[in-house]
Amino acid sequence: MRGLRRWLVILTLIAVCVGGGVFWYSHKHPSDPYKAAAYRIARPYRFSIPRWETKALLSEASERILTEVPDLNTPEAHDLVIDYLAVAREIGGLEGEIERLAAESGDDPSTQARIQELQEEVDRLRLLQKERRPVVERILEKQVSTILAEEHLGWLGKDWPPIAFQFTEPPYYFILSPRDRIVLRVGIHLKPQLSLKTREDLENRAERELPNTSALVEGIGGFSTWPTMIIDRASLEWVLSTIAHEWTHTYLIAFPLGRHYYDSPDVSAINETVADLVGNEVGHKALKRFYPEKVPPTPTPTPVHTQIRPLPTPTPQPTPTFDFTREMRITREHVDELLAQGKVEEAEAYMEERRRFFLKHGYYIRKLNQAYFAFHGTYRTGPAAPKEDPIGPRLRKLREESPTLRDFLRAVRDITSLDDLLRLVPEP
Repeated sequence: MRGLRRWLVILTLIAVCVGGGVFWYSHKHPSDPYKAAAYRIARPYRFSIPRWETKALLSEASERILTEVPDLNTPEAHDLVIDYLAVAREIGGLEGEIERLAAESGDDPSTQARIQELQEEVDRLRLLQKERRPVVERILEKQVSTILAEEHLGWLGKDWPPIAFQFTEPPYYFILSPRDRIVLRVGIHLKPQLSLKTREDLENRAERELPNTSALVEGIGGFSTWPTMIIDRASLEWVLSTIAHEWTHTYLIAFPLGRHYYDSPDVSAINETVADLVGNEVGHKALKRFYPEKVPPTPTPTPVHTQIRPLPTPTPQPTPTFDFTREMRITREHVDELLAQGKVEEAEAYMEERRRFFLKHGYYIRKLNQAYFAFHGTYRTGPAAPKEDPIGPRLRKLREESPTLRDFLRAVRDITSLDDLLRLVPEP
């Protein structure tokens, strides 16, 4: 018990430092009039990190004291995780069906009866998940921690900061980009309970009241508070990789790359891409170690895009022969070309055309605009990255040339600007 109390004190201090830093940044008064106006528009919907941290730390402390974790290599631990994630995906499917029925014919009595029936099943499954969630979280934490220790990743030679996460709904992200170029000008975290109508109203208001603005409220898959927030309606590989991705952000906060995250879009992109590279590698190794039957027979052609919330799967299912990555890269490249020529309206019409094209092939994208690319393009391992990218290719090259993942992380953690990366890796 004494060791557990000491562990909790250490983690609480980490949480205060990380949460306090994020809180300070997100609540400081913006000196830029544009940012000040954006924050004013978003004020009623802002996500409170301190309030969430207080609640999460209390539940985390009690759960760690009361939860017994089975041995990681036992069938019990394996099956608990597999069953939990299967039910989580089932809940996601049921909630999607409820939204579809409500949108198509919500006033019909027979439809209302079916919605009530589906909601009762969702409530039953959520009670089941509530009982199993703490032990499943502890199992996954220990599994990822095992790989971190083997890779000698962490502070002072230890696998610190200790991994801690909760399956929960992360906040939405309010993204503002200029219309005439793709860059993340403002990003604000919003409450996770916002309805679709509220999100769309907020986007429309921002585009109406702020000059030269493209707006998007987008869901995210993880958020690097402590404990970190992660959604559970995703594949096991995605979950493992996202746990490691968010841990990487927590690790980097002690170094220049983490502390300078908000200095510029370039530094943010470097930080996120490093977290993606580390998260993907650690997550895949954890999958291979503890769930070998879930490892695909051939490597996936594209990396797992952590932090970004997985796309909901509509009906019909995605076309098997459709290459989403290739088509999204074509889209980004042409949009950049049109904007460089000053053809803003043409670029926006083209993006709407491509959005419908993706939907036809089974990929639901609610809104494809400059703000979409400003956010998704931050992750330079993904298909929304710009063609002329000085960041992703250099970081991938550095990882390939680094003997170990530890060497790679030590090489990048002192970066504070794009110039630092260019000096570290002159040629991609």
